[in-house]
Parts: sequence; C-alpha cells; structure tokens
Amino acid sequence: MNLTAGLLPADWLAALWLLWGLTLLPLLARTAWRPLRQPWRLNLWCAAIAVVFTLWTIRSGIKPGLGLHLLGATVLMLMFGPRLAQLALYAVTAVAAFAGMGDAAAYPANALLAGAVPVWMSYALLRAVERWLPPQLFVFIFAGGFFGGALAMVAGVLVAAGLHAAAGSYAWAYLAEYYLPYALLLAWGEAFMTGMLTALMVAYYPQWVLMFDDRRYLVRR
Repeated sequence: MNLTAGLLPADWLAALWLLWGLTLLPLLARTAWRPLRQPWRLNLWCAAIAVVFTLWTIRSGIKPGLGLHLLGATVLMLMFGPRLAQLALYAVTAVAAFAGMGDAAAYPANALLAGAVPVWMSYALLRAVERWLPPQLFVFIFAGGFFGGALAMVAGVLVAAGLHAAAGSYAWAYLAEYYLPYALLLAWGEAFMTGMLTALMVAYYPQWVLMFDDRRYLVRR
C-alpha cells in the first residue's frame, strides 16, 4: 500500500491532501485525550507507535506502489480506540515517509489507506459484534481481534487497488493476478497477529485494551 506520487494524477494528490486535512481536524477536535493523561498509557501509546513503525520496516513489494506489510491497525484500535489509533497510524506513516520508506508527496494517500480505512473498518466490525453476538470473551478475541485484523487489511488493500485501477497506474487484471492474492494471504498473517496479541493482552494486561469491557465479557449473568 506504499503509493508514490508518480502513480497518481496531480489533482488527485491535491484532493487527497484536502481529504486528509478534513479527517485530521475533526479527529483532533473529537478525540478523547483523557486516557493519555495517564502517564503509563501515554508511554504505552508512544511505545505502540514505535513497535508498529518497526513492524512496517518488514515489507515486500513487486512494483512501486504495491508494497505489502502488516498494519497493526486493529491492535491499535482495540488498545486505544479508533481516534487515537488513527492518529498513531498517521504518525507512523509520517515517520515512515520521512525515513525514506515512502513518498512524502503521497503521504495523505498512504495515511488514509493505512490509518483511516483499516481502523474504522475494524471498529465497525467490533460495534457489529457487540450488537449482534453474545458477550463472550472468545467472541471479542476471535471476531473483534482475528477477523477485525483480516478485515482491516482487506479493506485497505482493496481501496489501494481501486485507486491504482482508477488512476490507470496498473490494470485491474494485473492487480488481480499479481497483487491481490498475496495481499489477501497477508491478511491471514494480520489476523493471526492481531488475534494472538489481543488474547495475550486480555489475559495478562486487560488494562492495556481500552475497548475491552470486563463487565461485559467477564461478569457472569
């Protein structure tokens, strides 16, 4: 999902910068900052940003703009909520761009693809799980964590592929044959990583998982 500016029309890049700004302003205004007032959670948030950045350094790709790496978006969403997770991924994308791991001119596209899209897709799934499925710990870990991680990766990859196809940088047939199959396989890696980390944190450090409500999942009814 490492898009480069040369693959997108100039007016598209301008529109993406505008869209990114329009997501950032309400994000800053509506984010609940209270959790980060706790020093230990602020340290955890900063450490999570560093860990996700390190995770992104392990990547592969076949052509410019078709890079693949694990995201960590759903883990961040479960740990800090969707808005703090999105801000964390915006920060990771910025550091990656200016560290030479991405194109700074295409920063808004990559931030939206790796931040906004996967975070809010996994958050939507979590809300659906809470509404429609029984309040069991297994459901939170497997549906919210495992499937949430897979859905986050699939959503980001499909939107990236759609951008490439619409911009004419790569034909859809090429993407369907050489990009999407490997990206979808990586989604399973994202799912296993997210599910495993969610299970470990809920078991040993439940206070790290802001979206985990022990009154819902642990109190017997």
